[in-house]
Amino acid sequence: MFTTKNLFTHFGKHILIALAVVTISFSVILFVSGKITKMATETATNRHLAATLSERTSLLSNLKHETDIIGPNDKILKQAFIPSNNILEFVAILKSLALKNGITQSLNFSSPTPTSLGTTFPLATISYQNTISSANVSIFINYLKDFEKLPYFTKINSLNISSGSADWRSTSNISYSATVAVQTIE
Repeated sequence: MFTTKNLFTHFGKHILIALAVVTISFSVILFVSGKITKMATETATNRHLAATLSERTSLLSNLKHETDIIGPNDKILKQAFIPSNNILEFVAILKSLALKNGITQSLNFSSPTPTSLGTTFPLATISYQNTISSANVSIFINYLKDFEKLPYFTKINSLNISSGSADWRSTSNISYSATVAVQTIE
């Protein structure tokens, strides 16, 4: 018989079963959603790590290749910067150039000036004046050819040739100002 009590019991059972199914389904959905989110995060992290590893491997490979190219020249590059507290080797080379070309020179050096370059070791420049007396232009050109082959980072800033006669190619007094790059040593 269909009484109200039977009707409520019958519908109540079905409603409770439906609520249980919905609750269990909702719980399973939340659980699976959490697992999917966790797996997606791990996958994204792993992809990022793989891309970073690939990038670093490529960078290290390029660095190794460039290091192989530099090879023993690294020592030559380090020696190209004389220490700021001992420039005697540089002065000796300039004097040997003068002797080789048969000229006399007078050198005047200033104090080191720090550079604003961003390098791994501190650099400075030392300005100097070189006055060469009793040399003609052809001898000075030979001197400059030898000067150009110096194993240091140096440049001539200005050059002055003055002659006692009307012909500037004859015996002249020559002076130049230059700078040399040095490694700052405390």
